[in-house]
Amino acid sequence: MLTMKSYKHSGAAGDLIYSLIVPKFTGGGAFYLHLNQLDWIGKHYYGSDPNPFHQGRMTAQDFEFMRSFIESQDYITEFKILDPKTDEISHNLDRFRPIFVGHPTNYIDIYAALFGLLEDTEQSAKIRTEPWLSVPEVKTVPGKPIVINRTARWVSPTLPEQYNDWSVQGLEDQSVFVGLESEYHVFKQNTGWNIPWQQTSSMLELAEYIAGAEIFIGNQSQCYALAVGLGVPQIHLELRRDLPKDRNECYFPNRASITYF
Repeated sequence: MLTMKSYKHSGAAGDLIYSLIVPKFTGGGAFYLHLNQLDWIGKHYYGSDPNPFHQGRMTAQDFEFMRSFIESQDYITEFKILDPKTDEISHNLDRFRPIFVGHPTNYIDIYAALFGLLEDTEQSAKIRTEPWLSVPEVKTVPGKPIVINRTARWVSPTLPEQYNDWSVQGLEDQSVFVGLESEYHVFKQNTGWNIPWQQTSSMLELAEYIAGAEIFIGNQSQCYALAVGLGVPQIHLELRRDLPKDRNECYFPNRASITYF
């Protein structure tokens, strides 16, 4: 008989980061990653191949990239690869997928509602406004309090005018880029900003630099999910343009630290 709580997720990374509110508010326990499921999930739930950025993902390499960060959360007792034949699960976090189709609301509300976490008014307020992630150490780049990440997914075809305004305001000199090196070079080309790239070898190190930011600027990505979960003081999100703001899965109206452009 299963006595300890256990949780499982199939990814992708951002989805999994948001799902951590469930163990955070249900007592915590072991967390399992179900490998190599994203291609099947795309066809089963959405009737097509997954987004190209997700195809073939959630491998053993992805597990190792996330491992130290997931294990650093004080409500996670261990992080393991799921053996679906033997591992018993009390909280299947992939249950969010049927509800998520069509994006009726944001990730946090979907996960919380699915597991009955919004029924208590005081608890629901904490879930919607407070950080659910932490890091053992905060890292910063001297003189660079602004951390930027911009991926190729869910961004405007042309660079938003906001970047021109920020350039005039001198943000270029205060910024550092995190994420893939290929994303960094595209960002430099698109903006003309000559900012440094901070290489990170794990999700934990990535989170430590994001946690050290006074301002985070980015689009929908695992970096943005980390910034929200860590409670970065000021966050600017480049919204996807194919949906109204209030239908965007990363629109969190209760979090005053986030502005949208």
